Amino acid sequence: MTMTPDGTAGRRTRIIGLGNPILGDDGVGWRVVEAMRARLDDAAVDVLCLSVGGVSLMEQLVGCDRALLVDAVVTDGAPGDVLSMPLDALDDPSCGHTASTHDTTLATALRLGRALHAPLPEDIWVVGVEVDPCRLHEFNETLSPEVAAAVPEAVRCVEAWLAAP
Repeated sequence: MTMTPDGTAGRRTRIIGLGNPILGDDGVGWRVVEAMRARLDDAAVDVLCLSVGGVSLMEQLVGCDRALLVDAVVTDGAPGDVLSMPLDALDDPSCGHTASTHDTTLATALRLGRALHAPLPEDIWVVGVEVDPCRLHEFNETLSPEVAAAVPEAVRCVEAWLAAP
C-alpha cells in the first residue's frame, strides 16, 4: 500500500506498455500507455514504457499492489482486435523459453519471484492488441492502420480497469 496525499493508505498501481516503438505494430503497447499518461492525474499510478520481458519485467512489478500490461498479441483474432483479461488467462509458451532465466516467460518469472517471497501483485491484467505476425517486427515507427485504429479502444480498456475496485 502507498500513502495518498491526504495520509490515507492507497493502492500502488503500475501500468506498463510493452514492446519496441521502432518495430511497427510491436510498439502499440507504448502508444496506448502514452495516450493514457496524458489523461492520468493520480499519483498512485505509475506509467512506464518498457522493452523487457521475463525476469526483468517481473522486477518492475515488485512492490505494486496491482499491474496492467499493454502489449501486441498474436492469437486467432484479426489485427486490431483488443483483448482485456487477467494474465493467468493467457497461454504460457514456456516451452520456447528454456535457454536462460533471462529469457523466461513472465508467468515463470512470477513463480520464481513468489518463491523468493518478492512482494508481487496478485492482480495482473493484460490489454492486448492483436497484430499480424508477419508485420510484427517491421522496422518503422508507424502502426498499421488496423492497429492504430484500436488504440482508443485499448485506452478505454485501461481506463475501465483503473476504475474497477
